[in-house]
Amino acid sequence: MTTLTATAANVRALREHGAIVIPAQAGEALTVGELVYAASDGDWNLADANVTAATARALGVVVESYDGEEDIADTAACSVCIFGPVSGLATITPGANYYVSDTAGGIEDAAATADRIVGFGIEIAGSDVLFLHPQMNDPSSA
Repeated sequence: MTTLTATAANVRALREHGAIVIPAQAGEALTVGELVYAASDGDWNLADANVTAATARALGVVVESYDGEEDIADTAACSVCIFGPVSGLATITPGANYYVSDTAGGIEDAAATADRIVGFGIEIAGSDVLFLHPQMNDPSSA
């Protein structure tokens, strides 16, 4: 398995190609480019395939902080892309599926413990990007 490397300064949701971005609040320290899930308290935390079924329910990628920085403090505002193309992730292969990683916040090119697909690689305007389309099944029932 290979974890996708995010260059935080280059990560962005491609809204002009249909990306949907929502406002969020960090439930822990986050970095632009990390995979996150919505916790029961409404905050967004790092997704992780091998902790609990809840943490494996990745729903988006952090794409912006409220202050333009790459690191987002616990309880700070941020933006999360929940659907559509996201650029700034290295080694994307068009047609390949991408999964929640066993490493908190990571995205893998092969199934990890929870075997949960978060998106697939596509080519847009000459660049290979992740098209975020998280599975909505319960990872504990897989």
